[in-house]
Amino acid sequence: MASIEIQRLRSGILSGAVKLLVVPLGLGDLEGIAWSGGRAHLENVACQLGRVGSGEVEYLAVRVSGGCVVAKGGIDFAKEPGAGTIWQLATHPGQESLGLATRLISELEVSACRRGVHRVRLAVEVGNNRALRLYEHLGYEPIGESNASWEAEAPDGSRFLYTAQLTEMAKIV
Repeated sequence: MASIEIQRLRSGILSGAVKLLVVPLGLGDLEGIAWSGGRAHLENVACQLGRVGSGEVEYLAVRVSGGCVVAKGGIDFAKEPGAGTIWQLATHPGQESLGLATRLISELEVSACRRGVHRVRLAVEVGNNRALRLYEHLGYEPIGESNASWEAEAPDGSRFLYTAQLTEMAKIV
């Protein structure tokens, strides 16, 4: 998406002229969410989308009506019994601070409630203070720390194991 298009879209979202829809993310959306991560990340998203049919996962997108995905994220109901774990949240870098993540998280919480799941978890990298403030604002409370790792991709295309320290958070919905 060109810089001028990103600015027009941002202005349209801010003014309310652009309609936003929260819809299921599909395999056909992968190319359009390349902004959310490298090849390794997109392969993992595809793998997670493969779990949707089993009911273990729901994966949603905030989409511009008739157009592109501007935020995405999922909720995993298999990771912890009796809880939904929100993960892989991302907002297009040119569309941050527009309430898209808040809207997406709200819809993921509604998905959990529809299933009778009222404990929702998520994790944020230590040092990601902007996301931490958002999650606290939405009612999530820190419950501990953990370490996680996943395959990532360097700018040269090589893959490596990325390791992060996370703040674990939870909320009753």
